[in-house]
Parts: sequence; C-alpha cells; structure tokens
Amino acid sequence: VKSAHPQVPTRLGDSPFWLSEMSRSHILVLVLALLSVGVQADDTVGEATDLALRLADAGAGQIVQMEQQEASTALEHMSLAAAEGVPIVMMHGMGDFATNPMGMVPIGKMIASNANAYVHSVEICSKASDLSGCATQDQSNGFLMTMDDQVDQFARVVKADPKLAQGFNAVGFSQGNTVIRGYIHRYNSPPVKSFVSMHGVMMGVAAIPKCPINVTGLGVICKSVDALAALGVYTRYVQDHLAQANYYRDPKKLETYRKDGHFLPYINNEVKGKENATYSENFKSLEKLVLVMAASDTMVKPKESEHFGFFKDGSMSELVDMRDAPWYTEDWFGLRTLDQAKKIDQFTTPGDHLRFTKDFLLSMVKKYFAKSELIQV
Repeated sequence: VKSAHPQVPTRLGDSPFWLSEMSRSHILVLVLALLSVGVQADDTVGEATDLALRLADAGAGQIVQMEQQEASTALEHMSLAAAEGVPIVMMHGMGDFATNPMGMVPIGKMIASNANAYVHSVEICSKASDLSGCATQDQSNGFLMTMDDQVDQFARVVKADPKLAQGFNAVGFSQGNTVIRGYIHRYNSPPVKSFVSMHGVMMGVAAIPKCPINVTGLGVICKSVDALAALGVYTRYVQDHLAQANYYRDPKKLETYRKDGHFLPYINNEVKGKENATYSENFKSLEKLVLVMAASDTMVKPKESEHFGFFKDGSMSELVDMRDAPWYTEDWFGLRTLDQAKKIDQFTTPGDHLRFTKDFLLSMVKKYFAKSELIQV
C-alpha cells in the first residue's frame, strides 16, 4: 500500500491581514465560480480515478493505493463465506474516494476477506438524500465540504445501512479519521466499537498542504483551495467552504481558533461554555482506539497529532505528548478515561503519510477486527 508523497505544508493564519477588500471580493468571485463548476461535474468513477492518480503523481491529497497486482489479487480472492464478524466502515482521506478501483475498493475486499466481515466504504455525496453513486463529488467534497457537513452525511449513510444497525468497527485513512471521530462525538448511533486510525488527523494541523494548481485535471479543486486559503483560514467564508480549515489549530492563535474556528474546537470541548458532555460519553464508549502515526509524515504537521499530541500552546516547534497535554490531563473529551481503561493502543509505521504496508494493515485488521481476536471489555 502506498500514497502520494505529500508536498510541504504551508501556514495560512496570517493571510487576511494584508488582503485589500477589493482583492478579497475578487477572490470570492473566483471561488464561487470554481465551486459552481465543481458541482456540475459528472460523477463518474473513471473521472475520479484519473484525478486521484494525478493527485498521487503530483504529491498531493491523501490517496491510498495498492500496487496493480495486489489490487487484482485482492479482488480475485474474496472470501465466499458468510460474513460473520462485526461489520466494518471505511472512510477515505482528502482527494480519494470510496469507489477508487486502485485503492479503496481492493483494500475493502481485502479487509472483508481477512476479518470475515461486511465492509461499507462510505461515500460523501453533495445532496443529503444521495447516499452513494457520487464518485467525483465524494472526491471534491474532501476539500470543499465542511467537516460538519461531512460528518452529518457520514451519519446519514451509516444509519441507512441495515447491516450496520447493531454497531460497527471503523477504519479511517488520514482525514477520514477526523470524519469518524466527529461522528463518534456527535452521533454514535449506530455505535462505533473499535476504531483504527491510519495516520489520522486527530488533534488537528498547524499547516495545510499546498495544492498543485498547474497539474492537468487539478485546476478547479486546487484553485478553489488556494483562493480560499488566501482569504485567511479563520475567516467565516473559509470556515464555511474549506474542510481543512475546520481542523487548522494554530498554536499561536488559539483564542482566534476557539472563537472563529468551526468543528475541531467544539468536538475537543475546548470552547468555554460550549462543552458537550455527550461528546465525551460517546468517545468513552469505544471498546478500542488504535492510533497509527507515520514516522516521517510530511502531510500532517505535526505528525504527533496522529497520536493525539500537538505543539505546545504558543509554539510552532515545541511538542507535547498526548499524556502531558491538557486535553488529556483535564480529560476534555474522554481521552484520558479511555487510556486509563487500557483502551488505547499506539503504533508507528516507517516512512511518509499513508505509506504503510499491506501486511501492517492486515495485522491491524486481524488484531482488532477479526472475530476470533475481538477483545471482550
């Protein structure tokens, strides 16, 4: 299994202070036009696959791929036995899509076979009533749909699947884990049992990866992302239109982040007066939380976010480990409670973002999802 080699991230927090009102209005016009084009795109798997490959080649996005031979083998050797294990939900990362034939589809088949379980790879469609069949929307919405809306749509999709009615295990890839985490806090009905986060953006990011505007096929998405970023990450318009802005946690501007940021400050229960006890109780109900970090991750800054660590308040260089951080010691959203119950496992894979091996992923599946290995709590 491999991913695109991510580009160096960029900080966005200072952008709005030097933009004139005229330049902002021009950018807004550009963004609205680009978003309109994106909505009108035909939703075909072929188009989405081509764009995913271009994103991967350009070193952008969070695309999980299997080598062609591995993908073919996974599809040919599906388990024909009845799926008896706890069903599994998969959530892809930014720029990827649920029906990607070069990654998410064969990975889903491989997981289903090894866990002897039903697997549902969630698509995020633009219309609330559309629960599948929206490949290009699913792909672009990873950039241009807010995290709140993605979580809401994820909840609609899993609730509508009768095979998930008694609960499910979940595995996410990169940003997909942020969606799953949001679902656990805000919905968790049906409930998530074990949650495996593959290089997930757990505690947010302090930099957003650049998007290659000049690569054929990426113009609409990347121009939209870059134009939005130029307006300033904590402006209301950007928070309403750029997913990555919703988990941008600037350690030097925490007051602004908590005041103007959407999504992450709320599920973290770090906005005074807006704490939600249900968010904590839902998170504490997990049977297992598995956090996997990429040792040389260049996509997620800091990479320690994947283990619920982050930069210390006020610093862009000094790190704080999960167990020393205030969100743990003060148990903002149930993290300490889970850990003290020995329900958190942490792993590190060598290499860059989403460049884990097939064998490693299968070891996680067999340890945490396979019926014979389920841990009784």
